[in-house]
Amino acid sequence: MLRYLTAGESHGESLACILEGLPAGLAVSPIDIRRELSRRRAAPGRSARQKKETDSFKVLSGMNRGVTTGAPVAILIPNAAAGKISPSYVPRPGHADLPGMLKYGLDAALVRERASARHTACVSALGAFALRLLAETGARFASRVVRLSMTENPSPEEARELIARAAADGDTLGGVFELICSGLPAGLGSHVHHDRRLGARLGAALLGINGIKGLEIGGGFDLASWKGTLAARDRRVSGGLDGGMTNGGDLVLRCAMKPVPGVEAGAPSFDARSGKPAISRSATSDVTAVYAAAVVAEHAAALELAGAMVEKFGGDTMSEIKERVRLWRKKTEKLIGR
Repeated sequence: MLRYLTAGESHGESLACILEGLPAGLAVSPIDIRRELSRRRAAPGRSARQKKETDSFKVLSGMNRGVTTGAPVAILIPNAAAGKISPSYVPRPGHADLPGMLKYGLDAALVRERASARHTACVSALGAFALRLLAETGARFASRVVRLSMTENPSPEEARELIARAAADGDTLGGVFELICSGLPAGLGSHVHHDRRLGARLGAALLGINGIKGLEIGGGFDLASWKGTLAARDRRVSGGLDGGMTNGGDLVLRCAMKPVPGVEAGAPSFDARSGKPAISRSATSDVTAVYAAAVVAEHAAALELAGAMVEKFGGDTMSEIKERVRLWRKKTEKLIGR
């Protein structure tokens, strides 16, 4: 199985991440890791901080000359925006501030340090390994924003205009993005227990991304109005999953993301010390994180799918896994095509 851990805060010295369970023999270059980090950082709607961050990184273990050894991979990502933070006692509505203050006895600024989406840089760095493993076994990922605020399938020009308008108003935007993974072999996941169903595992991975409030698989909520006779004739409604397992079709997932809660225009709140009304403002938040979240979602889903691939096909090396996938595809491809 694959499992990963991340550590670090938004303005701490560094982020750290460890990925355990990768087979030996997977070639991942610094260019691969840098590309995925750059996709996350350069997405439309990001804050000015992203111009400061270069997402430089150092691979500490688990690789030799650009190839995994089977040992845990450890990566360190320094924070260019590291520094002392000032206490805050005015919680941002819709953020982790208030429940975190109550739960841990911290001020809002300290809660934000870990609740910040800055840690998703770790997910993107490790996601480069998962994407490479999937590519080596014949699977490919793609993502796109299908809704930005109230605009369906926004063109790049429309997106720029919406983002600029929201920024001028001191506001933020939510939206919906879609992930498609093609080329997955049938049989990843399991139907035998709820926590082994691949849909549940992907749901946990994607709903764990900051700001994600809804998830659809395949036909999603529209299927509630369909009749069974119609749904049975259209394989696309399953979104590539049946009974908690991949069925050989394209995996199609859609996520709804709420607007970033930190708004420059301000939102009604209160001072936790006095209980008096106060305004919560943020001049450092993204205008929208939908495009960045789509990239992070690719990485989070890829890590889950790569884990399912390793569980299904076993093997301590990539050559073993690739040969087992090849034989499995040969065995199942005729039935899948029916």
